[in-house]
Amino acid sequence: MLQFLKELPKVELHAHLNGSLGMDSLCELAERLYGSASEEFSQLCARFTRFDKDSDLDACFEKFAFVHELTSTEEGLRYATELVVREFARDNVQYVELRTTPKANKSYTRREYLQHVIDAIGEARKTYPDILVKLLPSINRAEPVAVAEETVSLALEFAQSHPDLILGIDLSGNPGKGTFSDFVPILSLAREKGLKLVLHCAEIENPAEIKEMLNFGMSRCGHGTFLTPEDIELLKSRNIPIECCLTSNVKSGTVHSLEEHHLKRLMEADAPKVICTDDSGVFDTTLTQEFLLAKQTFGLTRDQCVSLTLEAVQHSFATVEERQSMATKVKNYMDSLQK
Repeated sequence: MLQFLKELPKVELHAHLNGSLGMDSLCELAERLYGSASEEFSQLCARFTRFDKDSDLDACFEKFAFVHELTSTEEGLRYATELVVREFARDNVQYVELRTTPKANKSYTRREYLQHVIDAIGEARKTYPDILVKLLPSINRAEPVAVAEETVSLALEFAQSHPDLILGIDLSGNPGKGTFSDFVPILSLAREKGLKLVLHCAEIENPAEIKEMLNFGMSRCGHGTFLTPEDIELLKSRNIPIECCLTSNVKSGTVHSLEEHHLKRLMEADAPKVICTDDSGVFDTTLTQEFLLAKQTFGLTRDQCVSLTLEAVQHSFATVEERQSMATKVKNYMDSLQK
């Protein structure tokens, strides 16, 4: 089953750029920037991917400061982006929608941050032509609304010059910070201007905000950990998928164990769902590993894994032609196993 899943042409719809650098890539990035990856740095990388039993979301978000430091220059950001594309390509992911929050520091503005990422994706496409990469600029709900407004403005601007690359906006960040209603006006503008919306929703237990988000609407629901059966039925009626990130939810403490993961409830309700990594580097996983965990925990068959992959194809923001091409790759892979 592991080999089958590894070779399956997979689709990743929930991946944060700065969280998707594995330990080897982090060390390679450090060596590129600082000349050598020391034993001390290797130990630091190991601590980056280690989670204590009582880890929570706050501890998870603290880990990102480590990567943000490595990507605080143009060179670091560009090379990190290329390495992330490589990570997914090596896992035989044929399509990935990367999310990242435009940042500003002494090395670049938010506009320059996005331009660096876009340029790096373009370069990575030459080296890894078998993976199709899209970009979703992210709003960090822990930052001021003015920053969100700048992010949406930049996303709309770059979507004009790169319509095949920038397709939507992500709302993420620490769910315990910020107020969703403050971001409704700018999210509404983004939707009116044609951008798809992916919202981290029900990642923590906050019934009032969950209802507000569901009433507002979204193209996809990130995590959905604390959705009620009624919420799930509502999303099902609207054909809005829930992006399930098993390892992420368990290691960040929002789900107590794999056996208790809400993927099981979603399967029982026949609700739209996709399996994702969230932050494959932070949580030391791959999309192959996430499928394998789902198989081991819930008894997924090969056919179910293929169905989930095709479900991800249909819920991607790719064009009709791109989705057809992805589905064909999956079909051809399955046909090759029959020979």
